[in-house]
Amino acid sequence: MRTTNTSDHARRPATRPAARQQGGRRGFTLVEILCVVVILGIASAIIVPQMGTRDDMRVASAARTLIADLIYAQNQAISGGKMVYVKFDATNNKYTLLSTAKTGGDVAISHPITQADYAQPFGAASRGYELITLESAIFHGLDAQYQNLTTVAFNELGVPYVYSYALNSTNDMNTGSIVLKCGQFTKTITIAAATGAVSVE
Repeated sequence: MRTTNTSDHARRPATRPAARQQGGRRGFTLVEILCVVVILGIASAIIVPQMGTRDDMRVASAARTLIADLIYAQNQAISGGKMVYVKFDATNNKYTLLSTAKTGGDVAISHPITQADYAQPFGAASRGYELITLESAIFHGLDAQYQNLTTVAFNELGVPYVYSYALNSTNDMNTGSIVLKCGQFTKTITIAAATGAVSVE
C-alpha cells in the first residue's frame, strides 16, 4: 500500500487559472467598452462641428484679403503720387478702392486682374466669403467734424487720412479700425495714424 507524503503536497504549486498564469486579464469588460464609446461620442459631438465650420479660418482669410487691399491702395497712392480712397459700406457689406471720392459720384480704381471696379463684397454677393460680415469700419480725424467716418484715404507718402463726403475734404487720421465677423469669430484690422501701418488682432 502506497502512502502519500504530505511534504509533496506542500512543494507542489497550486493550480491557477490560465489567464492568471499569463499575467493578467485577456480582454475588456462590457462596462469599460461602453465608457470608451460614450467618451468618443461626447468628443465627436464637440470637436467635429467645430472642425466642419472653421469660421475662424474664414474670417482670418477675409482679413488677409482686406489687409492686402489696403496695402495695395497705399502703394497706388505712393506710385501714382495722388490720393487713393478706400470706402467701406457696412450696410451693403463691401468696400471699394477709389481714385476719386466725391458726393456727386465716386470713381473706382480698376482691378489689375479683372479690370472691373476694384470692389470686395462679402456675404451672399461674394464668392468664397459668403459667411463673412463687415461689422463696422470707423475712422476718426483729429478735428471734431471728422468723426465716425467710413472712408480712409492715403496720400502720395502713404499717410492715412479720413475723408468726409459732407465736407468734401480730408483730415489727419487719429484712429481707424475695421471689424470682420464670421460666426462667433471676429478680426479687427487697425490702421496706424501717421504711418498707415496695417495690423490685425
